[in-house]
Amino acid sequence: MMEIFGHRWATAYGEAAEVDGQLTGCAETWGKGLAGITPQQIAAGLKTCITSSDPWPPTLPAFRGMCLEVPTLYRVEQALAAGETSPFLQLVRQRLDWYAYRQATAANAGRMLRAAYELAREHVMSGGELPEVLAPIEHEARKPAAPLSQADRERIKREMAELRRELGFDELEGRRDRVLLSAPSARH
Repeated sequence: MMEIFGHRWATAYGEAAEVDGQLTGCAETWGKGLAGITPQQIAAGLKTCITSSDPWPPTLPAFRGMCLEVPTLYRVEQALAAGETSPFLQLVRQRLDWYAYRQATAANAGRMLRAAYELAREHVMSGGELPEVLAPIEHEARKPAAPLSQADRERIKREMAELRRELGFDELEGRRDRVLLSAPSARH
């Protein structure tokens, strides 16, 4: 990190020190904080440090997040809005009441997303597994129904009339009409 951030690293964290073959101070803390992180993950974290263009070195938790490829909250907001998918986004969605989020005001939606993001981030930072990205469900486009022939229309009308008679709707219609005709008029 000293090679990337120069004096800013030394100012923030000091120089690595070794006593009797053991790292001490900040180096020891960073070693413990990065326990379980693979060399490939460390490389991903370093790449993120370099490409972020931030001239200041990250904190240990921020660097661990970079190694585990935890995106920023801003990136998660943008990715969700664009309909993107990734294991981390899947984890955020699992912790978000999607219906309430879509119905919420901008301020409330922001708070809901922040809470879901923090839960997902804590899960990953503490060594939790990321879910598999679910494949989108493919839908077949509906084909427009063929127009009904005149014979089909007549057949449907007969069947509907028969159903009305069987269910007693014709009788109900007649009673309703009689009630409406016998009711006193509100007009004078």
